[in-house]
Amino acid sequence: MQTSSFTLTADGGTGPQDLILVQRAVRGERVAIEEVLVRLSCVVRFVFRLNKTLGYGLSTESLEDVVQQVYMAVWPRLGEFEGSSAIESWVYGFCRNCLRAETRRRRMVARVPLVEPDELDRRPDASIGPAPTEALALEEGIDSLRVELDRLKPVEREAVVLRHLEGWSFETIARRQGIPASTVKDRCYRALLRLKGRMKSRDVSA
Repeated sequence: MQTSSFTLTADGGTGPQDLILVQRAVRGERVAIEEVLVRLSCVVRFVFRLNKTLGYGLSTESLEDVVQQVYMAVWPRLGEFEGSSAIESWVYGFCRNCLRAETRRRRMVARVPLVEPDELDRRPDASIGPAPTEALALEEGIDSLRVELDRLKPVEREAVVLRHLEGWSFETIARRQGIPASTVKDRCYRALLRLKGRMKSRDVSA
């Protein structure tokens, strides 16, 4: 088994120090929240380095999606941070798991055979497609998502729709909006956090 030379180093602080910082952030202290966000900049470095050292071979665009997934996974679980290690070491596990999950998902999608529309008409199985109750739940979920999207700030809604519904790259959206790509990523991240919280309060899986 090949041993990776990739090692973790904390950008600052120790486990106990970081626990105090995270607890302050969870309580809503703005300065602490901003410092935690700065510390979470390690996510980009970890995801791209892990992709290279583990040989997953994901594209830059795919890795940007993984980075967003890590942020979405980490932030709601800050309260679970116990301070047994630095923030960076704790976040590393999220990076590894999200990267592995995304790789597995893309491999599964690549194995799904393409079915032509007229071929579906020739199949004897009449159960193709979701059951009526599942279809109704899906429709309600989509309606709820549309409502919550409309509640976002226009610039955030545009960024989320273009990136996650229409598949535009962060760079293309940035050129369209006349802002840095990093600002687009930040808008998407914060908007997705709000969407996740609001959909959860509606008892709809997000």
